[in-house]
Amino acid sequence: MYNGLFINSNQSAIIAQNNLQNTSNALGTALSRLSSGLRITGAYVDPAGYQIAQGLNSTNLGINQATRNANNANSLVSIASGGLSTIQGMLGTMQTLATEAANGTESSQDLAALNSEYYQLASEITQIAQSNQFNGLHLLNANGGNPYITVASGAGTISSNTVASAFNFQIGYNANTSTNQIGVTISGAQASQLGMSAGTVYLSGTAGVYTATEFVSLTGINYYSASSTIAGAVVSLNGTGGISTFSGGAAAYSTVDLLSNTDALTALSAVQAANVQVAGMSGQLGSYQNRVTQILGNLQTEGQNTQAAYSQIMDVNFAAEMATFTLQSTLAQSGEAMLAQANLIPQGLLTLLR
Repeated sequence: MYNGLFINSNQSAIIAQNNLQNTSNALGTALSRLSSGLRITGAYVDPAGYQIAQGLNSTNLGINQATRNANNANSLVSIASGGLSTIQGMLGTMQTLATEAANGTESSQDLAALNSEYYQLASEITQIAQSNQFNGLHLLNANGGNPYITVASGAGTISSNTVASAFNFQIGYNANTSTNQIGVTISGAQASQLGMSAGTVYLSGTAGVYTATEFVSLTGINYYSASSTIAGAVVSLNGTGGISTFSGGAAAYSTVDLLSNTDALTALSAVQAANVQVAGMSGQLGSYQNRVTQILGNLQTEGQNTQAAYSQIMDVNFAAEMATFTLQSTLAQSGEAMLAQANLIPQGLLTLLR
């Protein structure tokens, strides 16, 4: 409180001016918040809150991308499932053809016609497996179309090499792959990859004991060479088609066809095994889809909660801020009027000079 009247220093005007400046600053803050929709318009407003909010925003961005990733994963699996569904229907037709060919009432001309249709379907299965893609990624063409059964090193040992197309989907926003990634493997579905294992063939000779295995696909019987008790030995396999010699890898030994009743039974067994194989693959992909669906639901909930937490910190409460704006606007008008009145006080001193 100041006593006395002064011309060089108008304390009342200074006080009014300071109050008006504070009101103007508060009014500017309210305008900034209302125009931007943000409570924290910069880190200087609330440093701790700003830091927490940016962490939440980063998490939310990761969740949004993980959601898109999961949707892409679901699309990929759906395309592969659609291809397998088509193949399953064609296998049903092939089973019908093989069953008809196994009947003793069919003539050689009938068997040839059945065999032709059978092989056309087998070729189409391979075509579907080779062309089934998502974004340029082959889904049903694992292992290049080669059958999966191979012979491991060492005499008397046969192993199954289940090479499959593998996809890892980032369905989380952290780098921990065990909890933020899902792996999907899809086995090949070409005609040469669908069928049954006929078992192991043991051959003995002067050089030692050889082991090999046989895989009956939809279109061919494939033999695989094995190691023997002699390093680098060559395995010779005897069959109705003569003697074939293999020193490694795989080769088609004979074809599977419907040209005789006996051959048709072999084909029928292969088709039935292929049906089971494809059904198992479809079931596996279905389980992947169910898992991805659950992941999408969890990501949606987590994203909503993270966004809500971010909004609580960063976004302005328009009702409360509008009330503040109205108050500060009124105070600004009042402050301007009082500053004008304070500026008139020194003029009252002129009456003392008369």
